[in-house]
Amino acid sequence: MSHDSSLGAGASRPASLTVALAVGVGLIVAGVTGGAAAGVAATAAAGVGLGVATLCRAHDGPAATAVGSALTPVVALVGVAGVVRVAAERGGLDGLLGGEFAAVLPAVALAVGAGVAAFGATGTLGDGIGEVALRQVYRSAIVTATVIGLAFGAVLVARFDALDGLSTPAFAPGALLDPVLSPGGPTMSLVSFFGLVVAAALAGRWALSVLPVVELAPRARREAVGQVVDRLDADCRVAVKYGVVAASASLPTALPVVREALPVVAVAAFVASTGPRVVLLSLAAAAATLALAGRLLQAAAGDTAAALGRILPATVGGVGVVVVAVGTEDAVRGVVDGLPSAVRPVAVGLLDALSPTGLVLGVVVGALGALIAALTAFVVLLAVDLVPTRGSGGALAGTGLAACAVVLGLGAAPALATFVLVGLGVVAWDVSDRGVAARADLGPRSATSIEAVHVVGSVAVAAVGVGVAWVSLGLVGAVALPDGALLGAVAAVAAAVILLGVLRA
Repeated sequence: MSHDSSLGAGASRPASLTVALAVGVGLIVAGVTGGAAAGVAATAAAGVGLGVATLCRAHDGPAATAVGSALTPVVALVGVAGVVRVAAERGGLDGLLGGEFAAVLPAVALAVGAGVAAFGATGTLGDGIGEVALRQVYRSAIVTATVIGLAFGAVLVARFDALDGLSTPAFAPGALLDPVLSPGGPTMSLVSFFGLVVAAALAGRWALSVLPVVELAPRARREAVGQVVDRLDADCRVAVKYGVVAASASLPTALPVVREALPVVAVAAFVASTGPRVVLLSLAAAAATLALAGRLLQAAAGDTAAALGRILPATVGGVGVVVVAVGTEDAVRGVVDGLPSAVRPVAVGLLDALSPTGLVLGVVVGALGALIAALTAFVVLLAVDLVPTRGSGGALAGTGLAACAVVLGLGAAPALATFVLVGLGVVAWDVSDRGVAARADLGPRSATSIEAVHVVGSVAVAAVGVGVAWVSLGLVGAVALPDGALLGAVAAVAAAVILLGVLRA
């Protein structure tokens, strides 16, 4: 696709509108005919989301990267939910739960075909579907899965006893923080509190020295941001200085004489509150983590600002999922209670073992794994030129509708619905291909009328092909044996495709 076309210009093209209309009608036909309207709608929505993410990643900039990253887990979850829904609507959910994947392959193929068709139709807008943009989405999915996977791993470690089920002494990692968060005496309260102040200040200074805060600020405000950073660094330096002095001065409070002469108990009780300690510890941990990540990126890339400018926006999706997972306990329990009876016992067991947060993180990691597998297939197909470079969106849209037609044709779907899906797939592919060619030869403005002519021609040819196939099927059915009806339908489809090829040539 042309890389100088914008999203608005792409949306106004007759070719893109025709492809979207053809795919929309085809998905309605596939959903109604296949008895899986809700599942097809969900997978189509996932395909549209993936297309939007790809269009975003086709443009440079942290904002586009953050939007594409935020869409990645949503696309994965909606896509997996759509596949499961199609399997349930077509009666293959029991086979899926029992591990009999062969029984659900038609349902999965129908769902994937719908998603690919919607993905391709969305890709005809803007810059289209290119290998570079798709690789960027692939990297975003991997980064998001990594962030969520680390959080999920932490939950697994914390829930080790619930998962293992062995009667071994429980090990609580939080007990290591008890002397800091819940000190046992006045002296320990004072020393630990001022030690936390020092730790937070030191971590803040480290983060300010490593993170490219000034470099990432707008040019007009870099001087002001630099002054703020300098003041913060000076304040942290003062906090470290007086924190060390206060912690050192707290050590003599262990002597009874000092406790009797000074209000040590009262001051210790004032600073022994757990809330401020948790805040200081969290600030220290967050600042140290950011500083360490920045230092590693600086060592690896040699340019912290550029590296963080690429990495941090790509983590938006993963961080957002972790934040949502932490605060959705009641919602998760409600969703589990509303699941079908065949799935609910498994979900309840996982909920008890992993906790609501762990269950959400685990589901998202699994969904992202499925999305990464699908994106890997797309990247490989583009790399080996099995997906045409020109008009890739239309090619994918046509292929997706054709896959739906094959699945329905092998079942008990009406022949006319199968023929219509084939015709719509040909229209989507042909219109997109000719539209790209016209825009490349004549330019975006001059190609509009030519595209409109090609749209009319493609629709007319497809209508003729479907009509010929329908008539041929009627003739074959009138003379053939009942067992030969399927053979006649296949022959009719082949004849229609050959006729379309001849007319197009």
